Amino acid sequence: IIGEKGYNGFTVQALAERCGLSNAGLLYYFESKDRLLLALLDEIERREMDAVSPLLASAFSAVEAGEAPNEIIYSALEAMIGVYLDRPEIGRFITVLQAESLNPGHPAHGWFQQVDRETLVLFERLVSRLCVDPALKSQQLLALMNGLPLQWFRADRQFDIAAAWAAAIRDLLP
Repeated sequence: IIGEKGYNGFTVQALAERCGLSNAGLLYYFESKDRLLLALLDEIERREMDAVSPLLASAFSAVEAGEAPNEIIYSALEAMIGVYLDRPEIGRFITVLQAESLNPGHPAHGWFQQVDRETLVLFERLVSRLCVDPALKSQQLLALMNGLPLQWFRADRQFDIAAAWAAAIRDLLP
């Protein structure tokens, strides 16, 4: 619902109906609409990290040992676009919320700031041996990771986002 209408366009009642619950039943588990949103974001993030953690662990281990072939790093980065392919409705949800949460009063504003900081640290650690300015490359990767899905949804998913992401990674990190 949020991916379709945005955070301000959805109601607890509409969500409860879609889930087959009453408003009171839904609010029993989540005290408010804001807490529901943050719990949902945390769950999506947890699932995404579970999915990419094995690749990241392998890449970090190789980087720290000084023996990381670029392909291991590329594979770990490429896996991060998976949510958009595997569950486009979740990807749309995240994309819509990223834009809405630019407003400091949005309940997910701080959440996205924190995730961006953590992602920059993760990227910098991953690409540290591939470039002279890992902080700059990390910012560029994050901009690409946030902007490419926006273009993809705006184009009604009419291009191969995984191929575009993989090509861009290789352009940024030759």
